[in-house]
Amino acid sequence: MRRTPHTLSLASAAAMALAGILGTAGSPVLAASPPTSTPGTIGLWAADWGNAASTRTTQGWEAAAQNDDVLIGQVGVYKKWIPQLRGWNPNLTILAYNLGPYLQKGSSDFTTILAQDPAWFAHDASGNLINLKGFPGNYLMEMSNPGYRAWHAEQLAATVTEDGFDGAMDDSMGPAPLGKGYASGIPINPATGQAYIATAYLANSVLLLNADKAALGNDYLAFNGLINGQTYERESDVLAGSNANAGVSELFLRSPTSAATSYPSATDVQDSLEMMSDMAAHGKAFLGWTKIWSTATPGQIAQWEQFDLGVYLIGQQSGSYLDFMPSKTADNTGCSYSNLRDQLGAPLAPYQLSGSVYSRSFQNGSVTVNLSSDTATVQVG
Repeated sequence: MRRTPHTLSLASAAAMALAGILGTAGSPVLAASPPTSTPGTIGLWAADWGNAASTRTTQGWEAAAQNDDVLIGQVGVYKKWIPQLRGWNPNLTILAYNLGPYLQKGSSDFTTILAQDPAWFAHDASGNLINLKGFPGNYLMEMSNPGYRAWHAEQLAATVTEDGFDGAMDDSMGPAPLGKGYASGIPINPATGQAYIATAYLANSVLLLNADKAALGNDYLAFNGLINGQTYERESDVLAGSNANAGVSELFLRSPTSAATSYPSATDVQDSLEMMSDMAAHGKAFLGWTKIWSTATPGQIAQWEQFDLGVYLIGQQSGSYLDFMPSKTADNTGCSYSNLRDQLGAPLAPYQLSGSVYSRSFQNGSVTVNLSSDTATVQVG
């Protein structure tokens, strides 16, 4: 377990402090619709397909619209709120959550497709259907099947058009089903008769994303599947080559249940920063999601939030967005960074690395992240 590093330090030339965050007032928030750039502001998004959305008050919905640039939520919950959300924030981008390459057992689609086109489902080495251990009702589909891809794209586009969304997000597009223990079995590649390897599986993910984007046209398409910086460096960077507009890193900087006192290594942080940069180089928005689902004190949560924000700002590119979730039951839309969001201004240059210290200058301030537990001296101004 690593010692807790010194986390985030922000400073303005005027050295005006506010709750430990330094900066002067800057230009107004520039939200993008669709989310293609975040100049001079902290871009915020919310993975809002959990239970919080179904019980949210009107005041909570208004706060969500005002806090965030991008909201991704369940169709059944969101469609009635879309007109009001647009009234509160005309620049808000609202995406429909989609299971991605899965069907839920018991649904009419599941029953019909299993009877008529069983080859659309993924199968393990014994010929069995594959479901998720954490979500046993979700059954994996065979993305290499062109019939399934065409059907999925048609269904997705129809949902977006009929319910007034700006686009959609395909969940679970990464290589997770290939890992032991994640699903009931490892999917077999119909082309080889052998278990899928990551490159072939992710190539099929790209095919599904491209089909969905073609059906959506000018509407927005995001996907969940980058995982984290390490996985991106190893294999999930393939997804950046798809025609989708944005990708989600669901394990940005940490595993949700890891100890609150455990921080990423210098290599892990560097991989995360390179992931953000490479997504931008491919013209893709980056949606980082950091979750604290382990036991943590308020002080530990605050420290992690500072660290998370600091690394995000060090690596922020055009189209970089952040979602910080301080507990498993927290409302993802609640974080606003109201005391900082429009104060730093635009970054003036890429980050600099000196030893264990990352630093970056902005129009109205600077950001420093020290990855070691030793004190570092940083010149600002």
